Amino acid sequence: MVTLENLREQVLKNCLIAEANYAGTFSLCGLVLRLRDLYKWEQGLRPWVEPDSAVLLEWIEQRESSWDPWVDQEFQPLVLDGVARDPFDVDGINEVLAGSGVVYGAGYVEGLRPSFFLGAVGETRETDGAVIFSVEREIVRDVFASPAMRQGGRIYIRHQPMLSFLWDQIFEMRPSARSALGFAFAAYGLDVHTVARFPQRYADALETIARDQLYTWIHHELGEFHEEAFRGHLWHDIIATYPNTPIEVYARVLKDLCADTDDKGLIRHIAENRRRAALAFYVAFLRPFTRLLFPEIIKAFSAFRKFGRWEIIEDTRRKAKEKFHQRAAQLAALHEERHEKGIARTRDDILRACIAPLGILKQSA
Repeated sequence: MVTLENLREQVLKNCLIAEANYAGTFSLCGLVLRLRDLYKWEQGLRPWVEPDSAVLLEWIEQRESSWDPWVDQEFQPLVLDGVARDPFDVDGINEVLAGSGVVYGAGYVEGLRPSFFLGAVGETRETDGAVIFSVEREIVRDVFASPAMRQGGRIYIRHQPMLSFLWDQIFEMRPSARSALGFAFAAYGLDVHTVARFPQRYADALETIARDQLYTWIHHELGEFHEEAFRGHLWHDIIATYPNTPIEVYARVLKDLCADTDDKGLIRHIAENRRRAALAFYVAFLRPFTRLLFPEIIKAFSAFRKFGRWEIIEDTRRKAKEKFHQRAAQLAALHEERHEKGIARTRDDILRACIAPLGILKQSA
C-alpha cells in the first residue's frame, strides 16, 4: 500500500512539471500573484496575511528553480500498489484511494493548463447524478488551483482556494464589482469596506461566506454536467483547435453561461432558494467577457434590488439559456466547416461572426 507521503511526492512531481511548462502562459504579474497565493498556502497563512516581500521573493526564486529539471518532461505515472497509472486516470486512482480519507484530482483548467492536487476529503455526497467531494485540506497542489472543478461525474470543491479567491475579490474591489459586493456582504449583516480594512477581525465570517458560496458553486458544475449545448467532445475539440485565442476564451465563457443558465444550473438554484448574497456575488464575480455576453443579468440584478422579485431573475435566466444555446449552435456549425475550409479560414469566420460583433476583437487578439 502506497504511503501518503510517497503519493504526495509523486503528485508534487506532476505539479512541478505542469508549472515548469505552463506557468509561462500567465503574465508576469499574474504568475507572481498566483505564486504568492501558493506560498501563503504552503506556509499556512490566511489569504489576508501578507508575507515579508524579501522572504516571498526568495521563495519564488526557489520555486522557479525547482522547475528547471522538469522543463519539456512528460507527466509521470502514479504508482499505487505496484501498478503504474496514468496521472489523468482520476477514477482509477480514486478507486484505489477509497476509504483513505484522501481524494485525487487532475484535469485541464483555463488555457488548457494541466492541474493536479491531493486533498483530505471531508464530505462526499451524490447530487443529480454527480458525486461531490468536499476537499477540506490541501495536501499538495500547484499554482493553477481552482475552487471548483469537474471531471466527468466527479465534482471537487476546494475550501482553501475558495477562501483565497474571495479575499482577492475583496482586496481588489474592482469598480464594476463594488456595489454588488456591498450588497452581498450586507446580506450577512456586514460592511464590505470594514471587512476589507480589518479582515482578521472578520476571519470567521469570511470562512462562513466562502463555504456558503462554494457550496452554491456546486450548481455551476452540475449545470455543466447536465447542459446539452455542446454535445459529446465538441467543446473540447473547439478549445483544442483554437488554443490561446479569443475563440478559446469565447468558447469557455459560453460554456460557463450555458451551465449557469441550465435548468439544473447556478442561477436557477439561486432564484429557487432565494439566495440574495449568492446572486450579488455572481454579478460581482463576472469577468469582462462574461459581462459583454450576459448584460441582461446585470440589468436584472439592478431591477431585483429595486423590486425584490425573484421572477425577474428566473425570467432572465430562461431567455438567456435560449440565447446562449443559439450562440453555441452557431459556434458549432462554423467549427464543423473546418473540414471543408481549413482551420485558418474557419478561425477567421468564427472571429468575424461570433466575436467581432462584441467590439473586443482588437483587444482580445
